Amino acid sequence: MNKFNAKMIAYTAITLSAALIIGVIESLLPPVIPALPFLRLGLSNIVLIFALVALGAAPAFTIAFLKSVLVPLLVGNPIMIAYSLPAALLSLGATALLVYTRKFGLPTVSTVASLVHNMVQLCVASLMTGTALVFGYAPYLIFTGTLTGLAVGFAAYLILRFFPKKLLEN
Repeated sequence: MNKFNAKMIAYTAITLSAALIIGVIESLLPPVIPALPFLRLGLSNIVLIFALVALGAAPAFTIAFLKSVLVPLLVGNPIMIAYSLPAALLSLGATALLVYTRKFGLPTVSTVASLVHNMVQLCVASLMTGTALVFGYAPYLIFTGTLTGLAVGFAAYLILRFFPKKLLEN
C-alpha cells in the first residue's frame, strides 16, 4: 500500500492510535527490572514494524515521530522526547534498511533495532549528563534489548502473518 489517500490516512491514524495506547500503558507500568527503571519492553514497536511492512516507510516514520512526541507529553514527561525521538527514528531507519533487503527475519531486524535504539539513548544520556559513565549500562541494555527485540520481532511476525491481507488492499 503506497498510495497517499484517505484509506492510507485512516490506516495510519488507527495504527498511530494503537502505538499511542500501547506506549502510554507501557510507560505507566512499573519497571520490569527495578534497578533499571528506564528499561521498557518496547511493545509499541510491534506496531511500528507492522506499519513499516504493511503500510510503508512514510506512514511508519510519521507514526514513530508522533508517538515519540505525544507519549511523553501524554504521560507528563516531556524530557523523554529528547531520548525517544532520535532513538525511534534511527532505529526505525535501521529496521527499514534491514526489512527492505529481505535478507533477515523480523526477530533479527527487531533485535538490531532494539540495540540501535538503546545505544542512541545512551548517547543522548551521555550528551545530556556530560559523562560517558552512562555507557556502563550498555551490557545490561544489550542483553535485555536482545531479548525484547526478539520477542517484539516474533510478535510482529505473527501479527503480519495472520493479518487479513485484503484489509490493506486498495
